[in-house]
Amino acid sequence: MADSDKTPKTQGDFEEYRRNMHRDDNEKRSEMTTPKKAIGIAFGLFMIVIYVGVGILLIMNFFNWDSSFTWVRWLIGIVLIIYGIFRGYRQYVGAGSYGN
Repeated sequence: MADSDKTPKTQGDFEEYRRNMHRDDNEKRSEMTTPKKAIGIAFGLFMIVIYVGVGILLIMNFFNWDSSFTWVRWLIGIVLIIYGIFRGYRQYVGAGSYGN
């Protein structure tokens, strides 16, 4: 097969040829972490720690709430811990990144 047989003949052939020749470049570019993604990941991890941490602190009564609010403290603490775990799962699977 001669080199002239490998050159694209139409626009569609050229696009396919370009994708095949530069496949590795495109894959590497899509896997790169941009500063915006890095900040989003850091913020997401920070918020997970905040939600779970505040939930645990509420359950332990770190903030010295009155004993009449015990059920509220437990409810809010459990909800915050569950939401923190949910956000951690979404962070892990990448469901929180809307800019892709």
